[in-house]
Amino acid sequence: MKNMKQVLSLIAVLILIGGTTHAQVADPTSLGVGARALGMGRTYVAVAEDADALFMNPAGLATSGNPKLSTMYGSLMGDVNYAVIGGVYPLGEKSAIGAGFINASTSDIMLMNSDGSSAGAGRWGSSVVFLSAGTALNQLKPFSNIKKDILIGGSFKYFSTGGTGSNDVADIEDAAGTGYSADLGILYPATEYLNLGLNLQNILGSKVLRTSGVNEDLPMNIKVGGRICLLGRDGESYTIHNQRRLYLNADYDMPQNGRENITHLGMEFWPTGSFALRTGLDGSNLTAGVGIRLAGLELNYAYHPFGDVQEDATHFFSIGYLGEALQRVLEVQVDTPSDKAVIYDDNVKVSGRVNIIEGDPTQGPAGGITVKIDGVNIAVAEDNTFSANIPVDKVGKKLLEIEAQDTAGDRATAQLRLVRLVSFDDVPEGYWAKSPIENTGTVGLIEGYPDKTFRPERTLTRAELATLLVRAKGLDLPQRNAVKVFNDVPATHWAAKYIEVAKREGLVTGYPGGAFKPNNQINKAEGIAVLARFENLRMAAAVYDKPFADVRANFWAARYIQAAKDAGMLQQISRNNYLYPTKELPRSEAVKLLSTTGLASGKIDKLFDWGELKSEVAPSASPARAAL
Repeated sequence: MKNMKQVLSLIAVLILIGGTTHAQVADPTSLGVGARALGMGRTYVAVAEDADALFMNPAGLATSGNPKLSTMYGSLMGDVNYAVIGGVYPLGEKSAIGAGFINASTSDIMLMNSDGSSAGAGRWGSSVVFLSAGTALNQLKPFSNIKKDILIGGSFKYFSTGGTGSNDVADIEDAAGTGYSADLGILYPATEYLNLGLNLQNILGSKVLRTSGVNEDLPMNIKVGGRICLLGRDGESYTIHNQRRLYLNADYDMPQNGRENITHLGMEFWPTGSFALRTGLDGSNLTAGVGIRLAGLELNYAYHPFGDVQEDATHFFSIGYLGEALQRVLEVQVDTPSDKAVIYDDNVKVSGRVNIIEGDPTQGPAGGITVKIDGVNIAVAEDNTFSANIPVDKVGKKLLEIEAQDTAGDRATAQLRLVRLVSFDDVPEGYWAKSPIENTGTVGLIEGYPDKTFRPERTLTRAELATLLVRAKGLDLPQRNAVKVFNDVPATHWAAKYIEVAKREGLVTGYPGGAFKPNNQINKAEGIAVLARFENLRMAAAVYDKPFADVRANFWAARYIQAAKDAGMLQQISRNNYLYPTKELPRSEAVKLLSTTGLASGKIDKLFDWGELKSEVAPSASPARAAL
């Protein structure tokens, strides 16, 4: 069988390339794909980046954030040309498709008969076409609750092998054949330091059907791998090559055709974001390589010997298009409290998470995330959530700055706007005057009592009214001891300084004989009249119609009441067109009246004005003073 010997001579070349000793179909993928992987001892199952992933572990296609292209060429022993080309195109978030082609072929080789005579020349080639897809498992509806980006992928493979020859080598053409099979891959980010990968090659158990009728099996091969980040951190998934990194890779091949299992070890060091050094051990073969990334391109070189023969040493070159590196974007998501929330305590629980918006997935999700709130480091859980109690030591507006950063230097910030209001134990939720009491207290116009109560139904006194007016005007109190301006207000009276300033500014007057009667209670008509003058409301010379059903037109305070009514100040302190003007004025209604004045409403509006993102805190109030 002279011609069959010729065929075997050609096939032997490819068998030698694949490192096998069995006369089975030569699968060109067994050589390894990509100069990067070859330089690392053919370790790539848990790396699975860029377009080479569709050949080595299709699950890695899901990390492609933009179109990618990979090519490789090598010439083995001067007789066998080995070429690879593959491309990946992303489909939405964490999903992509790819296609690739691998070909190993001989040029004309002189064939010899068993007696040493020439049998002519022959050519032989074997190729595989890949159609691949990959996605994150949580992109599929049944698995949408999975938090980690566990990636899955698959490849359909079409095999073609054949040859031609001169002279009497027809058996070469008879050995041509075609077949198909498939791969299934998984890529799992176990920790921020460790990736695990699995690729089940030729899971269909198909055959190459030859023209001669002699069929060859496509044996299944189980490839498992791991990748550990020894220097730096990768985060929950894949590589970030924009700072110093050192990786240790390991793959283990378990062919299901009786061949020996093979161990692959590899190491990759990125001293910078654009240059890599590689070495590895492919079985017993020591490998090495370098890589350069520049302007969206990656150039890789690998040195890989096959067997003990020095002439078997082969140099591989690959060029890949990665696209311009896209800066990874982090996003700070604050779950609680809501923005512009109102709080009452001296601390607030802030919780949320750091979302990773994919930039260039070949750089991988950011790892080692830290969060600072107002410059203080906050613990971040494995799923990138955070929660902490943050002090809010003063009332008023509070702006919290939240900053997230990963080990690659990518950052994101968020601002949480809060307003802390004063609260009183006896002003419950739902109380009709809760808002005006808390708002005016927060901006420093009123105060409660030392026992943290406000006593909203307690009647307002003249001393409290004088205090309210002085505080509303923002008038400064004298630094010295109070001067006695009324004979019944001693300098030691809690409101002495307020009454002194109020008299000096013409806000209050006393009674004949020099008395002020600070503890006398004020009725509604008196309080409305004082605040109408305080507000400089425009008043008619006379009132001809009743302002309210119980307020006569000739009532002494009718003009003030009508002016306050027209200004919208009395809406919540009147009921069914009744004002009850001679009824004592409770503190709650006095504060409501005050809150409607231009001065008070301006302060309150500013408290809730978020146009300027800066903390604005009200002046501190003395809790020891029983003042309004």
